[in-house]
Amino acid sequence: MKYTSIIIAIICIISIANFSQAQTQSTNIWRGGTPGKTANWDCPKNWSKGSVPDAFQDVIIPDVSTGSGIYPVIETGSQEANSIVMEAGAKLEIREAGSLTVFSSLEGYGNYELVLKGR
Repeated sequence: MKYTSIIIAIICIISIANFSQAQTQSTNIWRGGTPGKTANWDCPKNWSKGSVPDAFQDVIIPDVSTGSGIYPVIETGSQEANSIVMEAGAKLEIREAGSLTVFSSLEGYGNYELVLKGR
């Protein structure tokens, strides 16, 4: 009986730790360049984490002019991020059928470009 209580306590601690980790912010960096979806924000392979950013992720959009040269475009759908940092030389385009909700902050450094097309 004593060991059962200890095992249950350990399982509870592990579960709480895993839940806490799942709820913390992580950083997801734009890479772009996936064949056929080079600029598609909604393509998991275009992101450093291998997943499209969500409300719990901090996003960094770097200057890719000397690399792939491909900046993110939100063409359709509703996208989310906890925060977005646009580095100098970065660009983000949101088209008429797309939307982006940023829950914490949107910051830009140096010359960056935020393009809103549509309405």
